[in-house]
Amino acid sequence: MSGGPPPNRGGGSGGPSSAEMDHPDLVDLERRLHSEVDEDFFQDPKKFRTLHRVIDILGMQLLDSADGQQQQQQQARQASSADFDSIHRNNPAYVALKQQQVIVDEAIEHMAVYHCSDLNSSVVAVGKVSRQFNDASNRVRTLRRQVRDIKDSLGTGDSAADGDANPNEPAGGRNGTAQAGPDANGTAGGGGFGGGMSLRELWLKKLECEAVLSLLHKLEKIRRAPPTFDVLVQPQPPSPCRIGSAVAVLTDALRTMFSDDVAQVQALHKIMEQLMTRKQRAEEIVWETLGDVIYLRTGNAVLPGELEQGGGVLASDHKKHHYVSGEPALRRGRSLGTASSSSTTIREDKSGNSGNDGDDSDVDSVLSDVDYDSGRDGSRTTAAAPGGGDIVGGRTIPRTILDSEVDLEADELRCLEETSASDFAIPQYADPVLALRILTEALARLGRLEDIERVLGETVGRELRRITQAEQARTFARLERRRNAGGGRRGIGGAAEGIDGNMGQLAEADEAMRDFRIHLSNLLFAFGSVALRLSHLAQIVRHKIMTDPQLTGRYSDPSSAMHSVLVAADTLIQQEVKCFLEACLNESEGDNFMYDGMAEEGRGASSHERGIFSLGIITDTASNKDSRSAALTSRANIVELSTDKFVTNVLFARSNMIPQVRNALTFRRSVATWAAESADLKAELAFMTGEDTTSPSYNANPKERAIDYLDSVIQKNLLPMLQEEAVNGTISALEREDAFEPRIDPAMYARAANSKNVQVEMCVACQALYRYTGPLFSALHRLPKGGEMYSPLVAVLEHAVLTFNSRVKQRVGQICRGKKASALLDANTTFFSDIELRRSYTQLMQAYFGEDDAYAAGASAALDGGSMPISPSAGKSKIKEEKSSGFDAAADYERERSAFEMEVSHLSPLLEFSSKNYGHDLAVCNDDELGRAACLAHSLLNVASLLEARLKTRSGGRDKTAGATRALRGSIKEIREHGVRMAKFCRVEMLIQSVKRMSQICASSTLTAKDAVRLPSCVNDLGEHLTSASDVLREAGGNIIAAYSLSSLEQYIPLFLMQTVRIIAQGKGRKNRSIITLNGVESLDRSGSVLYRDLKGATNFENSFWDDELAAESFERSASFIAMIELDMEELVSYCRNNRGEFSDEDYKLMFSMDGPRRSADIRKFATIDK
Repeated sequence: MSGGPPPNRGGGSGGPSSAEMDHPDLVDLERRLHSEVDEDFFQDPKKFRTLHRVIDILGMQLLDSADGQQQQQQQARQASSADFDSIHRNNPAYVALKQQQVIVDEAIEHMAVYHCSDLNSSVVAVGKVSRQFNDASNRVRTLRRQVRDIKDSLGTGDSAADGDANPNEPAGGRNGTAQAGPDANGTAGGGGFGGGMSLRELWLKKLECEAVLSLLHKLEKIRRAPPTFDVLVQPQPPSPCRIGSAVAVLTDALRTMFSDDVAQVQALHKIMEQLMTRKQRAEEIVWETLGDVIYLRTGNAVLPGELEQGGGVLASDHKKHHYVSGEPALRRGRSLGTASSSSTTIREDKSGNSGNDGDDSDVDSVLSDVDYDSGRDGSRTTAAAPGGGDIVGGRTIPRTILDSEVDLEADELRCLEETSASDFAIPQYADPVLALRILTEALARLGRLEDIERVLGETVGRELRRITQAEQARTFARLERRRNAGGGRRGIGGAAEGIDGNMGQLAEADEAMRDFRIHLSNLLFAFGSVALRLSHLAQIVRHKIMTDPQLTGRYSDPSSAMHSVLVAADTLIQQEVKCFLEACLNESEGDNFMYDGMAEEGRGASSHERGIFSLGIITDTASNKDSRSAALTSRANIVELSTDKFVTNVLFARSNMIPQVRNALTFRRSVATWAAESADLKAELAFMTGEDTTSPSYNANPKERAIDYLDSVIQKNLLPMLQEEAVNGTISALEREDAFEPRIDPAMYARAANSKNVQVEMCVACQALYRYTGPLFSALHRLPKGGEMYSPLVAVLEHAVLTFNSRVKQRVGQICRGKKASALLDANTTFFSDIELRRSYTQLMQAYFGEDDAYAAGASAALDGGSMPISPSAGKSKIKEEKSSGFDAAADYERERSAFEMEVSHLSPLLEFSSKNYGHDLAVCNDDELGRAACLAHSLLNVASLLEARLKTRSGGRDKTAGATRALRGSIKEIREHGVRMAKFCRVEMLIQSVKRMSQICASSTLTAKDAVRLPSCVNDLGEHLTSASDVLREAGGNIIAAYSLSSLEQYIPLFLMQTVRIIAQGKGRKNRSIITLNGVESLDRSGSVLYRDLKGATNFENSFWDDELAAESFERSASFIAMIELDMEELVSYCRNNRGEFSDEDYKLMFSMDGPRRSADIRKFATIDK
């Protein structure tokens, strides 16, 4: 009677699972229960049958022999305490059943011992479930009992009660409701209905009452709709107009009015007329509000604090709506995005006048005079505060936001401005996107969504013109406020005071055009905001049409809804911008450039101040013209002027300028940015709404766009003129006789303190190059890189710079030809690059190219493999060390000393004062040549730094056109290299001038004079030369070039004195090898003091590179070296022993080997010191 084999619980024929390997005892126990215990023992106890097993056991027992049976009965009677099992030990059925019992007992015992906690938790869970089931059963019985009681009370009778009774409950458990008896009212509740009603009758009565109540409710809703609508749309403090809620109430009432059960009520005819009248009023408010939102008269109060990164988020309390509502604004140009009353604020000049601060009140006063805003004084004409971030994408509404349902009442309450005035006839919204969704939903409920394209198409031209008029009023108010404040006219003649002559003409022109740029920026910003809101509205409308089943079939192409409105708005906006540009440009005018005068006479004069009246004598006609212009631009009619008349009679009249074609570059960047972002917005809208971008209507451009017009003017009119000006102007200046001559200021020394920094102008040629190439450099950053206009522009610039370099190279050759300084710099040594290891060279580069560009200006040529190396790798590491150490005193001294020794190693031929024919090859410059060299060095370094700055962007400080202008940058670098060479030439020239004069000291008779102490004449000559050379250098090249030219002389002059002493110790340079006297020693000592005084006086000016510590250390060392001449032998031995490291052994040997005024030569004394 064993069971079948255990089932395969692994689901496969593979080896044992991980669970079987973890619990082998349970696996064995389960196997025995399945294989050795009958299956019927594991069935439901109620279905288990025990009789057949008892019969089996008894039957097997009866089959035993009679003797055995009698014997067993006798033993059972005799031994009552014997084991019952011994009686049936021969019964196989009993034995099999007993074995199964043992297996089950072992399993129970194993589970009880090893799995006690699991069994306890199972028992607890089963008990909990059992209690819950019992409680539920009791509650069900109670509910059924209550139902029967209710049925009995309603008079359903015993039969109904019995029919619905629970068959599992006894009849007596109904609290006597089954028996007939009188109820609380005395009526019979038993065998008949009596005075009660059946449940069916009650149910029908209930339905009838509900129908009546529903009809009454609908009638009440219809009756209350007109007054409720009037309350919602009529603003009453502190509640503003709530057109969304009013539309919801009205449409609900209209839908109820035309329902089947109410439409047949004839008494509601007058109420229907009232509802239709309110519907017409609601449509008027919605259309007017929609125009205000689109055209920037509302929806402008999104605060910066409510905006998150990447756009504005205006969320409800329960986070129902999350969407980008603040249209992101431009970081440059501010073309797209919503504007705010503060977002259009543009700082003007540094005098404290702001661009748009306080303009709202002035603009509103102007608009109220001409009834601009339909009687609503104070309405804002600007757009919402920008949410920040880059205008690259994400300007359309996310699809998840459009999929969310609009609640007209709740969303409108969140969207209304908290500070909105309650006397507005239409609502004032804070969030334009949510406002557009609310108004679109209102039009859809009113059934007028199909008319939105027609209504907006009829008003778009008038509304855009009103925006233009508002910006004109704003600009006029700003100009009036500045004039009343005493700001005067802003023109080229007085726009930028303090800018030197022609160098500041470009800056003056930009300053003069500032009002034009501000007006155009505000205009583009407003137009961009309108275009963005129209795009949002088109996206909302298209999504509504595609998702609303009632609107889906009414449009053939829902993805192109409102396309005609967008095209019409874009066309009108392009016309307005193009009209402004045409008024600012004069395409037919050919500017007459005067290349030889470096200044265009009458550039800042108005048109009536030219010709015979250029001296300022203005005719009566011109005065009458100004009077008419003033009358034409009064506050009452300023907004009525067309765009071209506003530009001519207001902007040009106030700025004292005339239209010029070169103004196209001033507007090109902002117009190009605005046009590119408009195109990106159009493409993004098409992508989000699924519009077909290949259709002819989408790509149609019937008229010339503003950016195309501007590029056409630049390419056909402006660039040829600027290119001709750059080439001819530069060549004309280079052909002048004074092209590279210094420009000396006659009043330079008329000042009380002439040690101040001298502002020296560049030479005529450098000024011409900087001035005439300025517009072309400006165009590099305003024209599209790699376009048709870009490459010719770069080529012309490169041609102008190369022409300039060719003349500069000739000029450098003329100045340096035959000079000893040029020969030293051109020698096949590292002297040219070792000069750059000095700190004075780093200071020179920092003065002209800035601290960050000091190494780039000096060392880039060597790193780029240029023909004229500027700095070796050692110079680069030196500059980095100086920056990192912050010019530490000890480290800087060691660097300067090592650099000085490297520099001196190249000048050893100059220190051979006693050599034959010394000084015959030392060709030096006179004062005029020195001034020309200093002027050329200053001009070239200055113009190179200015041109390099023009290739870099203002904000990033990096070369925007690095790849396309590589050759141009190389040409500018060549200008810088020539300037560096001339600066080094001036420094070496001053060094040779000094050594040429000081080499005569050793041959002076004052060294052997016995009667008096006299200074050598060459010392006085050198002092006078240092003073005059300092003045010449400062006059021609400025303080920086003068400081660099005189740098390191505080080290070289003491070195030349020590070299003179060495020559004297060697017995050379003096006739008859005469011995120096004590007066001669004093003369040398005084020479050092006089030269220190003269050199410090020559370098005593602002920005000088004079180093007090190096000068003191060098002159003290030379004085100590001179003093050793007058020591006797014992004193010399003692000094040498105590200060052995101060001078070299060669110097000490010279001192011991010379005959002095108080000692005789004895070289053996020096040898005893070492021993």
